[in-house]
Amino acid sequence: MLDSLPTTTTDAWAFPVAFEPVFDERGQELPKLRNLIRTDTNESLGVHKSKYQLITHDTAYNALMDSIKDANISQDYSVQTHVIDNGAKMRMEILFNDIAIPDPEVGDYIKARVQGYNSYDGSWAFQQMTEAFRLWCKNGCTTADTVAKTWAKHTTNVDVQSSAQKITDGIEMFQNNKGVWQMYRETPVTTEQAENLFKKTVCKINHKASHEKFNDKQLQNLIGGFDNERSHLGNTQWALYNCLTSWATHTEGLRSPENAKRQREAQLVNAFNSKYWKEIA
Repeated sequence: MLDSLPTTTTDAWAFPVAFEPVFDERGQELPKLRNLIRTDTNESLGVHKSKYQLITHDTAYNALMDSIKDANISQDYSVQTHVIDNGAKMRMEILFNDIAIPDPEVGDYIKARVQGYNSYDGSWAFQQMTEAFRLWCKNGCTTADTVAKTWAKHTTNVDVQSSAQKITDGIEMFQNNKGVWQMYRETPVTTEQAENLFKKTVCKINHKASHEKFNDKQLQNLIGGFDNERSHLGNTQWALYNCLTSWATHTEGLRSPENAKRQREAQLVNAFNSKYWKEIA
């Protein structure tokens, strides 16, 4: 059953969890499996393989709220948190009441919303997304369009803070650059155009000792990222923009994450100022 909870009630999702070993019918431990339990009730929330990486509901919630506070674009928003299956799943929803057009025309974006998802039973991937409500008829009906989205299985290395930053960027884009953002959303991009941009900018190899003109491993990584973004943002320049900014900020697992992030951000500046990006528009 889905239970709606006041934002001040944290007990529903901030309960303690821990892993315990899993044994077969003969009492022998299964080293590749772990049982995630609520330590306050000893209830099992899910049995997971060793690759499963725990992201607590509390961590997901705080990262989402921190991104909203850091964006500092609104003081008038409502927060609703839902828990399902005794806390095995959590959904967060933040609706901004003052980011709106007073007398919108059909087609205008009138309000922003942020949603977040997390689960302990493996049924939901860790997700955070920014959406904009578009007025699509004179009777006041709206539909939500995705601005930015982070999706990651709990078996991957998830950088929650970088994912929250992506939401912050999405809200700021909605609030301060709606014209540019809408143009990006309406500009079609083919896979060939995206690949050409990658090859000529962020994947380009300038070292004279190299016979290759671009980094193929990085190219394949970015093509995969673009495929992921366009699956929910469409074949648009906005999907390509999100692919590049996501790649630039998600440097976890590298030898020097902060240095890599600064280097990639510098590469993005060059990419967005290049003729290859401008040719798409």
